[in-house]
Amino acid sequence: MKAFLLACAATLVIAAAAVVGLSHVQEPVEQAFATTGVRL
Repeated sequence: MKAFLLACAATLVIAAAAVVGLSHVQEPVEQAFATTGVRL
């Protein structure tokens, strides 16, 4: 049971780190598709 709880806690930590990491890597659509002839 202790191993299961540790695995659940590790999953939550990894998921939280992924959310934070991806939020810094991705850019908003206004910046990603902005060229000289695009109006958003």
